[in-house]
Amino acid sequence: MMKKHLSNICLSLVLGLGLVGCTEDERMLYSAPSAVYFSEITSEDSLQYSFASGLKEMDTVSIPIMIIGEKVDYERHIYVEIDSATTAQEGIHYKLSGTSVSLPAGAVKTSVEVVVMDGDPSLESGTVALVLNLKENADFVLGFPEQLTARLIITKQLVKPDYWEMPLSLYYGRYTKAKHRLCIQVQGFDFPEAFDMDKVGDYIAYGRLVYNSLLRNPLWDEETQSHVTADWVPL
Repeated sequence: MMKKHLSNICLSLVLGLGLVGCTEDERMLYSAPSAVYFSEITSEDSLQYSFASGLKEMDTVSIPIMIIGEKVDYERHIYVEIDSATTAQEGIHYKLSGTSVSLPAGAVKTSVEVVVMDGDPSLESGTVALVLNLKENADFVLGFPEQLTARLIITKQLVKPDYWEMPLSLYYGRYTKAKHRLCIQVQGFDFPEAFDMDKVGDYIAYGRLVYNSLLRNPLWDEETQSHVTADWVPL
């Protein structure tokens, strides 16, 4: 009987210590400072913006930022700094409203808004880069190490969309720069940085128009020294 009583006391102590441990862990979890990171780009990647379409002389690029941590009921601020690796010139290639980005009360994501500008003839044959680093401040520590730097490449050359092979090739066939230019002429817009599921119907329709145009008039591609033809089956 005494042995059973001692066993119950030991079990109670173990459970009690376990509950104390959980409470301390939870306290540590909730008191941990919020962290910040670029949510859709890593230090190995880059965003690219091209003025090759000729449709715009100025545009805005949003670079998404997210936090790790709890929502709060007051505004906080995230700070960025321009890295020394930047080759773009402010006022010529881009404008940045400031190095402080507001995170509204109750929000867990925001973005750095960069105005890009087409005013440099050298962009016809080259590129410049704006490189931003996140900075630790009173509101946020730094998050994932590989997602603390964002690189934005600005050019006037055509940039092949990362998602051309799949799924754009289903609508437009094999990629060439000549076909890319034709797509812009037919559509009235260039392909965005990221694939937009809401535009699938548009891509199917425009793909047919590009196909019919090439069926009537194959394009000569200076880069490949060959004709671009309607060599795919449109959806």
